[in-house]
Amino acid sequence: MAHVLTLLALLLTATPYVHAQTACSVRHDAACVAEMRSLYTNTSAYWFGTRFATDCPPGRGGVLCRNPRPTGTSLITRLLGDNANDPNGLTFVINVTYPITLPADGSNRTYPGCGRIVDVPLTRPQNFLIDPLGSTEYPPFDVREQPEVTWPAGDNALYTVMMYDAGLCYMHALYVNVAGGRLQGGDTIVPHFGPGNPVDRVNPYVWLVFKQQRSLDVATVNNLYTTLSSRNQFVVFVDDFISPLGLSTQSYGINVAMVRTDEYAAAIIRSIGSVNRCPAFYGQWLSSYIQKRGGLPSLPARFDLTVSIDVTFTAPAITYTSCDIVYQRSPVNVTVDYRSRNLLLGAVEARMSPEVSLVPEQLSGQPPALTLRDKQYTLLMYDPTPELGKTEQDAYVHWMVVNIRGTDITSGDVVYEWLLPMTPVLNQLYLFALFEQTTSISTTTAGSYGATDCLPFIPRRCKFRAGDFIRYNSLSLVGLRYFRVIPDTYRQYMAYTVAKFQTKGEACWGQASERPQCPVSSGMKQTNPIGIIISFLTVLATYLTSLIN
Repeated sequence: MAHVLTLLALLLTATPYVHAQTACSVRHDAACVAEMRSLYTNTSAYWFGTRFATDCPPGRGGVLCRNPRPTGTSLITRLLGDNANDPNGLTFVINVTYPITLPADGSNRTYPGCGRIVDVPLTRPQNFLIDPLGSTEYPPFDVREQPEVTWPAGDNALYTVMMYDAGLCYMHALYVNVAGGRLQGGDTIVPHFGPGNPVDRVNPYVWLVFKQQRSLDVATVNNLYTTLSSRNQFVVFVDDFISPLGLSTQSYGINVAMVRTDEYAAAIIRSIGSVNRCPAFYGQWLSSYIQKRGGLPSLPARFDLTVSIDVTFTAPAITYTSCDIVYQRSPVNVTVDYRSRNLLLGAVEARMSPEVSLVPEQLSGQPPALTLRDKQYTLLMYDPTPELGKTEQDAYVHWMVVNIRGTDITSGDVVYEWLLPMTPVLNQLYLFALFEQTTSISTTTAGSYGATDCLPFIPRRCKFRAGDFIRYNSLSLVGLRYFRVIPDTYRQYMAYTVAKFQTKGEACWGQASERPQCPVSSGMKQTNPIGIIISFLTVLATYLTSLIN
């Protein structure tokens, strides 16, 4: 029985990457080539085929409908031009084997995603051969490294090798003057960079090998690529290289890897200013994070986000006295955006209202301000921690601006001025939430959702019924940003000197008033063991949040 269970477990583990045997599963022989020729001319095999006209009728824009070559409905016309219809030039299938490099210290694979570190357990062999007819869909992170590429080569022949995004028409690798049947040596025109599918659909990435008629001048090829790629933001077509480089279409080879999107690709693509898919991935993670804690009555269970909220806190240098100890802090300039991972802020860093940037999904072609200029938004920064896992709405509102026109936060009407977060515990759930409006909102009405029995320093900010406010005004959640705040000495100072929700004795309980000065690398000077405590809390918070993530 134990053997049966072990075998079943192995089968279940392997299932996502096991598909039926194809003509190319074992050998890239004549039967494999014949099946590839059939796929090569199939006008319904890929998203840009005949169904594209139905999925994306004229006038429908967006990332999913970006198609640089709408007349190319099959792979052959996509690569060799609209009039290409004879697949017989495809005479061999390239062997493409991708490696997976594991961390040298034996830890799990990880990568920086959209505002978090993503764990990536190994679920496939460390070296895997691409079956162009198979059903496996690869995430960009698994095919980011340059593979081993081999093919049947002629004696003394030179080859041009390409890796090409057949959907969005980008060149991901280009080598010329490659001798023999292995991708090594030769001259690099475009260094290899892995597939970066930006959208939620599967896209073909094609390896191509063409025989050259002669050795190619590198400067000439570089000039050709630069000219072609500069015409339309790096969009190029393979057939524009065929004649100028003297490449043979009488006998060439291909292989196709089907790649889906992942958070690794989203972070890289946003970093180069192409497409911002981070809101979708960030929303998936944050939704899971909140649902694991019981959910919130003010927000839907699933977040379909389309706008990133990037927050920058700036403040001048400050000197303050907390519990009879003088602290000095350097100027603050901290950004919480898609690159921030486990960022921990103290109240002193978040004491002034931040600058907020709204970054939509569509980036290339026009700036965010132009993309969102006809939209109207509400920005809410609140602490819904008291209502986590409950049905009663019981949040604290820290900032609220309504009737924001486009990306200009200062164009809106302020309902609540900025109130710095003063958490007494770690991992308080502070959220910036962006909602799209359908009509203007009265500031008086917006401010009526808070309770009347709040403490004096937070009038009408406690027991805030965010869910009622959202539903009554028919708001659509389009962006979220979670940021972490830890207890610090500035919060302690504010608690008894400004907010006065604690006495000095309560805030400073257990501290000695005079100790030797202990320098801290953060730039804060302090003369009390509280500095050691805060440093310990910071380290502890980092550890705890790493466990949570």
